[in-house]
Amino acid sequence: MGSSDVVSLNMFKNLVLLAALFILSSCSKQENGQFQLEYRMSLEIPADANPLFTHVFEKAIASDWNNFLAAHNLNQSNLVKIRPRSVILSPVFNNSISYGIISEIHASIYDLNDPGGMLPIADIYDNIRSDEELVLLPGLADVKELIKNDEFILKLELNLRQFPGSVSDHFLTVQFDVFVN
Repeated sequence: MGSSDVVSLNMFKNLVLLAALFILSSCSKQENGQFQLEYRMSLEIPADANPLFTHVFEKAIASDWNNFLAAHNLNQSNLVKIRPRSVILSPVFNNSISYGIISEIHASIYDLNDPGGMLPIADIYDNIRSDEELVLLPGLADVKELIKNDEFILKLELNLRQFPGSVSDHFLTVQFDVFVN
């Protein structure tokens, strides 16, 4: 092996090392807000829910935004952004359920007066194998304009792989990170 081959090999090793360091440094943990807001919606999946249809569950949720601001000694000008932190579908009373019957699930919020302004907050596509609770992957949407309203609509859409066979009650629990300056 000639000296130019050794130099090329060393340059290649250094390049790979720099690329690996760059990739590792660009991965970061989830950014957490200074405060959290939590909202809950109950829903019932009927026994005869057809797998050929998308099943939609919606509920008007009181944001309680002004009480949140007062409780934390904040005002509107302190607010930077509000992002989804966690979105979890869980059975009521810890009933036994297999969420494997769900093929995909999407959660979003919108203003009742502006359904076209719907913002996605979490999703899961395929490969659902949870029995205890179903943790959706939260999105990055800034939902502050919707949360600042007196109420907003929380929407859950799900597609099934098969008929459930029995009625099941669930909670959709949504937590948001509140970022302030």
